[in-house]
Amino acid sequence: MTTLAFFDRPSTGMLALALVCVAAAWAAYVAAEWLTRASIAEPESDRRPEPLEGATLEPPAVVGLLTNEFTAPRTAVTATALDLAARGWIRLATVEDELVVVMQASPSAGDSLRPFEQQVLNHLAARAFNDVSSANTLAASHHRLDRRWWWRFERAVARESVERGLSERRYSPAALVTPAAIALTGAFAWWFGARGGDEVAIVDSWQSRSVWLAVAVALVTVTWYTLARALGGAQRPTAVGLRRASDWMGFRERLRNRIPSDAGVLAPPPQQQALAQAVVMGLTPQVLAQLPAAPEHPRLAWSEAGGTPHLVRVHYPFRPGFGQHPFRLMLVGVALLFAARWLQAYLRRVADGDALESLFERIPGQVDLVQDLAALLAVLCWLPLVWAAWAIVAGAIDAAVTRERIGAVVRARRPAAVLPPLLVTIVKPFAERDRFSTYIAVDDGKRRHVWAWMANERSAAPQGAQARVRATPMLGYVRSTEPVGTATRG
Repeated sequence: MTTLAFFDRPSTGMLALALVCVAAAWAAYVAAEWLTRASIAEPESDRRPEPLEGATLEPPAVVGLLTNEFTAPRTAVTATALDLAARGWIRLATVEDELVVVMQASPSAGDSLRPFEQQVLNHLAARAFNDVSSANTLAASHHRLDRRWWWRFERAVARESVERGLSERRYSPAALVTPAAIALTGAFAWWFGARGGDEVAIVDSWQSRSVWLAVAVALVTVTWYTLARALGGAQRPTAVGLRRASDWMGFRERLRNRIPSDAGVLAPPPQQQALAQAVVMGLTPQVLAQLPAAPEHPRLAWSEAGGTPHLVRVHYPFRPGFGQHPFRLMLVGVALLFAARWLQAYLRRVADGDALESLFERIPGQVDLVQDLAALLAVLCWLPLVWAAWAIVAGAIDAAVTRERIGAVVRARRPAAVLPPLLVTIVKPFAERDRFSTYIAVDDGKRRHVWAWMANERSAAPQGAQARVRATPMLGYVRSTEPVGTATRG
């Protein structure tokens, strides 16, 4: 009778087929990502774009889609709220120096709401008490905007863009079905590989079992990303949409030069609409602070480093020893290496019956069980050994090598705010201690993907600053930070 691979060694043939399917599914996923990437729009004239023939001017959320790699950005929620205020659907006021949103308003006759605008209005109304909501209340309710809420919002904005002829769905049915079908084939091979395994002890088959678990994780991950593609609102431009994106990018420069850095949301309707258009194109960060209708995206940021406005994707590494001082980590690695190696050798002696003989004499009926347990623990000792080897190598490299980057600090985030929930439960107890640590992502204008480094209280830099940062390449340990200006407009 066969059972799951946790008890039986997986079938080698089926496991190999599952591995091939996983690799093919990821290859199909990456190929679709590469082939459908949006072209970077080159700015045209700085004049405000005129409405296309037979259509009204694009709402701010669609402008955000056109200029943010054809996916509606999170800032589109705040921009839509500003646009609703300009059109009279809500009123913005101050009460005791705090911004409040008043739901009782008087929109123009004949003005109707698009689905994504209604969604934002409902979000504001749900946070209100007696038809009034404060900025602090909105900021505290960001957690209510879950993944399903964002998927609905992105799809609604995408439909508006498609109806205007500016974009089309980024991923075709073939781009979605192909990796899903391959992953399904791999899942069947993975399952039957487990059901058709051999009864071999774990200590003698831990390699194949580890591969089996890794394949399971890879299958779940590619399935999840394929599902996210199917439910998301990612688009790719039409010819008209690409020209329109260039027009708005040109107008961005005009907004950048004309809107003062202290502009507020309590302004006449034309100025509120201009602020709404600016905020979705990475300008006026103060508007996001004044009207926090949605959280700032931690992994997608606008940057003007290098002289050309562009989007960068920020990655927050989480690997053993990341952010630690190289010498300290290297010493810990050496100590752990010797301790784990000694423990592994001792456990192997126990498994061979060359140690703990007195214990075996007292439990003659349990000798095999103790020896099998010792053998299993000896195998598990490879985990700290590998960690120690990484700590020694990474610490030695980083002790001798330092990278320097001068640019804009586009994101500064505490680890608990950007890591996956499972990892947050691990790092949260450490993050709540007195020792301060934060990710800082520095863009010098030479790359579209920025890997954040880990700074402490002495070496941290605020978001929006221009800084010269010196950090290590493997562990991301920030040695020093020197401010050289500000990334915001004066």
